[in-house]
Amino acid sequence: MAQSMFNLDTIRKAKQSYKANPTTTPSTGSRVNPVQAMSQATSLVPTKTMTPTTAASAAQKMVAATTTPSRTEQTLGNISSAVNTPFTYDAESDPAYQAAVKAAQQNLAVNQKNTNAQLRATGQGKSSYSETVANQLANQTTENIANNILPQYAQQAYGRYQDNIANQGNLYGLQYQQDVTTPQNEAQLTGNYLPPEAKTAINNLLGLKTQAETKGITAGERSVLSTEADKLRSQLKSLGIDPSFYGADKTAAQASSNNPGIRTLAGQSQDLSAQAQALAKQEQEYNQGITNAQLTGTMPDGSKTTAEQQRQLTNLWTVAEQTGSIPDGLATMYGLPKGTETLAAKQFAQQLAISQQNADSSSMSASNSANNANFSKLMDIWQATGKAPSGLEEYGVNQGTAYTTSAAKTATTKAETTKTYEDYQSNIKKVVDANPKNPSVAQDYIKSLPVSTYEKYRAWIASGYEWPDDVEIPTAGE
Repeated sequence: MAQSMFNLDTIRKAKQSYKANPTTTPSTGSRVNPVQAMSQATSLVPTKTMTPTTAASAAQKMVAATTTPSRTEQTLGNISSAVNTPFTYDAESDPAYQAAVKAAQQNLAVNQKNTNAQLRATGQGKSSYSETVANQLANQTTENIANNILPQYAQQAYGRYQDNIANQGNLYGLQYQQDVTTPQNEAQLTGNYLPPEAKTAINNLLGLKTQAETKGITAGERSVLSTEADKLRSQLKSLGIDPSFYGADKTAAQASSNNPGIRTLAGQSQDLSAQAQALAKQEQEYNQGITNAQLTGTMPDGSKTTAEQQRQLTNLWTVAEQTGSIPDGLATMYGLPKGTETLAAKQFAQQLAISQQNADSSSMSASNSANNANFSKLMDIWQATGKAPSGLEEYGVNQGTAYTTSAAKTATTKAETTKTYEDYQSNIKKVVDANPKNPSVAQDYIKSLPVSTYEKYRAWIASGYEWPDDVEIPTAGE
């Protein structure tokens, strides 16, 4: 009876009002409407200025490397979908509302039963009055459902609608904090930026390596893991991360000890600063070494400085002058007998140099004189007899050649120009080495050589002497 008297038209109209006006917001109390919810959700989306260049670059590489959207993008898409979907309430599919309606119907049945019992007790069991009372109870229940129960559960559904948007916004904020903000903050401290996609790929790589190192794994299973690892290494490379740290030749433990990342501008600045500090330290150490060498007389490699060597030499001579005896250090340096008296040592050294000089000069002069005398003798014989004797062949005159003034001049010129300074080079060196402090001795010897002026010039320069500025430099053939 209650079921038949239950007026569902009012309830259906109430339902239709919610479906016909989906944007009409029930009494929300402290809740916000969908527009406000969307505003709050989108306010969590970072602007372009919040993303540094390194993050943007890594994001672009990530997009090129994979077609799978990031979880922040997925969440943002869910927020947009939820906000752009108008709120509607389907009472038929709300189990809580259906339970409330069923409870109202049961209460109505109980009330009608009790009312009928009371009316029968007064003799009005099945009268028109009892029908009127029953209909009134049914109408009251219907109005209660339409005016109180339905709005209440519609309000709860709308709250869940708003909560879903708010929860999606909160989830996006947490994901963005973990995937973007935290890595950026870490990059400020470490100088390395690791995109979330790279971090995920690395974790997956380490997991694959751990599986591959499991005891008892088959070659086929390891091959499958290797193929997947190659894909992840390719993704790392596309993100700007060196995949060699996670190569097949690295164990899971070795790979996990690596600290990968894209070097940020701040990190590069730190590197340059460290290099500058290292160079400054090297310069400081070098300058300190020079200062120490000046103070101690010893270079960093243990050798003595020039000033220290000179000081020690001066000290040795001072000792020699004060003691009258050449110290062993000086004796070794100059090749003198140890213990030689100072004056005797000086006289000995001078006499040795003079004697060697005189001997060399005499020997060379005698050799030159003999050669010159022999040539003059042969020339005199040629002029006296009219025929050239043997011995002039090296001067271009064959034996028996008739004497003429022109031929004699040619031979004489030949004698002067045939020899080069190389013919006397060993003798020149002896004279030069024996007279380091008396270059004029060697220079006079060079001047006396029976060679052309040009060859004398060559010998002069080869001996380390400067050609006089007021003398013209000769040319070949002079």
